[in-house]
Amino acid sequence: MLCPKCETENKGENETCTNCGESLLNDSERIVNEAEQTEGVTEQVSKVGPNPNPNPNPVVHQRITGANLKSTSSKSKDVKVVSNGFYIGVMIATVIFPIIGVIMGFTYLRKEHSSARKAGKSWLIVGSAIILAQVVVLSMN
Repeated sequence: MLCPKCETENKGENETCTNCGESLLNDSERIVNEAEQTEGVTEQVSKVGPNPNPNPNPVVHQRITGANLKSTSSKSKDVKVVSNGFYIGVMIATVIFPIIGVIMGFTYLRKEHSSARKAGKSWLIVGSAIILAQVVVLSMN
């Protein structure tokens, strides 16, 4: 369906243009939608009781339909989630306080992105190895 204002192609079930927000409904469809929304408001008011200050022009909020929030492009797979500075900073903190590496490792292993899981795995391994080394050294004394 083409937008009458900006001529952007939209999905058939969209009520407004995804580019400019212009209504894609013709006049008869718009009147039917407004009547349906007004009936719902009237039913709710009748259950609650009369309104002392009725608003002749109720605010009608637009619905966003057909929105795809998850990106399926291949470019999103190539983007690094963990920057080099953050990775090195957590690694240094892990050497000083190994529990940080274990906590960050488990946290980032639960992420969906492959680079985040890779960083989490590294932090977890280094943190666990340092904790194990400290236990061995302390048990030798």
